[in-house]
Amino acid sequence: MKRYIILAILGLSACDSPAELAASQKLDDACLDGNIQACAAVQQRVNARNQTLATTTAGF
Repeated sequence: MKRYIILAILGLSACDSPAELAASQKLDDACLDGNIQACAAVQQRVNARNQTLATTTAGF
């Protein structure tokens, strides 16, 4: 039972709101257009998600 609760929490935390999706898309587009600061923000976003995933799975 505990496993299903953890999986549900992981699934819900992976969902982005429409505002987060729009902001991510704008950053991605700006990075593709050559904006170095936007590329740095995209990299920070990816690093944060990877760290969250690593921290969560380490708890298993």
